[in-house]
Amino acid sequence: MPSDLTVTLAAALIVVAILGYWFGRSGEGPGRLSGRFREFAEGLPRRSEKAVDAYLRAAEKEQSGPDAAFELAAYFRSAGDWRRALQIHESLAVRADLDASDRARAGLEIGDDYRCAGMLDRAADAYAGTAGYAPLRLVALRRRLGICEQLQDWEQAVRVTAQVAREDPEAGRSLRCHYLCQLAENQAQAGGFRQARKLWRRAAREWPACPRPAVDRALLSDDPFGRRLSAAASHPEFAELILAGLVEKSGWTPDALDRELSMLLRDGSGLGSHLAAALLMAPALLCRSSAQCLFSALHESCPAYASAYAAGPPSAFTSQRLNELRGELRKAGGGLPRWRCADCGHEDEAHAWRCVECGGWETARLISPFAPPTA
Repeated sequence: MPSDLTVTLAAALIVVAILGYWFGRSGEGPGRLSGRFREFAEGLPRRSEKAVDAYLRAAEKEQSGPDAAFELAAYFRSAGDWRRALQIHESLAVRADLDASDRARAGLEIGDDYRCAGMLDRAADAYAGTAGYAPLRLVALRRRLGICEQLQDWEQAVRVTAQVAREDPEAGRSLRCHYLCQLAENQAQAGGFRQARKLWRRAAREWPACPRPAVDRALLSDDPFGRRLSAAASHPEFAELILAGLVEKSGWTPDALDRELSMLLRDGSGLGSHLAAALLMAPALLCRSSAQCLFSALHESCPAYASAYAAGPPSAFTSQRLNELRGELRKAGGGLPRWRCADCGHEDEAHAWRCVECGGWETARLISPFAPPTA
C-alpha cells in the first residue's frame, strides 16, 4: 500500500494540475474559480493538508481573489472539518495582497471556526481582533455577545454592550437592559434581593421602554404581593405572565385571591380579558372574579363555548369544568394562550425573554383566543 507521504504528494500534484487547468481555461480568470470548488473539495483525499497548502500558495502567487478560498473553507466547516477551514482562513488573514476588508472577514471566520470547535476563548479573541476594523466592528461585537450568552457570562456581556452602544446606541442599550436583568435574576434566585432591585432600577434607566425590569421584579422580588400584583395593571401586555406567575407563589385562598383580583380589576380597566387568558394558563387563579372575566371573554370572543361553560353563576365554576374547557380549546387546534416569537414564529406555552429558536430578545408575543396578537 502507498505510504501517507506518497498519498499527500499525489494529492498536492492533483491540486496543482487542477489549478493549472482552471487558470488555463479560455476566458476564465481567478475570479471565476468559486463555481467549481464544491466538486474540487469533494474529490480531496482525507490526508490533504499539504494539498490545501499547495492551493493556498498557488492562489497567493497568482493573487487570485479570496471568494473561492472562502467557499472551500465553508465547505470544510459545514462537513465538520473546522481544522482545514481554519487553515484556509488563517492564510487569508495574513495575505498582504488582500485588502483590509477581506482580511477582517477572514478574522471573523477564524472566530467562527474556533466556536465550531468549542474553543470559545479563542473565538472571543478572534472577534475582538476583528472589531478593530470599523466596517465589521458591530458584527464582531455581536458575535462576542453570542459567546457571552452561550457561557451566561452576563457581566462580560454588559461590558461588551458599552462598545456596541458606540456603534448602535439603541441596540447597545436594549441589550444591556436584558443583561442587567439576567444579573438581577441570578441575585434574586440567590436571595440577594437588595442587589437585584438595584440592578432592575439600573436596567429600567438604561432602556425605559423595556417592560422586563418591572415584570421580572414583580415575579422574582420579595416585595409585598399586592405591590407585585399591581404591575399587571401597569403592564397589561404582560398581565397574563405576571398573574400566572404570581399565583403559584402567593399561597392565597380562593377568597383572598378574589379580594386581590377584585381590587386589581377596579384599578386596571381592560384587564378582564387578560385575567381570563391567565386563568387558562394557570388554573390556580380560579376564583369568582377570574371566572367572571372568563365568562365575559367567552361570550365576546368564543360564543361556541359560552353556552356550555359560561351558563351558570361564576361562583359555581369548578376546577373540573375549567380543565374540561382547557381540553376543548387544546383540541380545537392550539386554542390555549401561548407565546409566539415575532421574528421566527416559534411557539411555546412558557414565556422567555430570549427566543430559544432564533435568539431574539423580547420577541415573544401572546397569542390568546380572547384578544388579537400584540404588535
